[in-house]
Amino acid sequence: MEKINLAQSYQRIYQSTVQGRPLYLSDFETILESVAGFLIIAGGILAGIAIIVSGVLYMMAGSDTAKVTTAKAWFKNGLIGALILFAVGLIIQTLLLIATDPFDFFR
Repeated sequence: MEKINLAQSYQRIYQSTVQGRPLYLSDFETILESVAGFLIIAGGILAGIAIIVSGVLYMMAGSDTAKVTTAKAWFKNGLIGALILFAVGLIIQTLLLIATDPFDFFR
């Protein structure tokens, strides 16, 4: 019976199936920054659209108090969403600044 060297077998299988290059921490950071930037921009656009829609709803409401209340709710929700979004952006930027050079941040 022939002995099987598992380490060599695994190495052959691993080398034949895995291609490309390893993912380093800097690559992961770049991917996260790109995704976070996209989400912040998309959220800002959506918050702006919500505020614009609230203005249109308010103009179309006339004297109907239910529609005015709906328009005010749209405006309030859009404004709160924008504030939360920009606060998250500020927090992310602060954390990135601390993570890149923690000793320089507190000088």
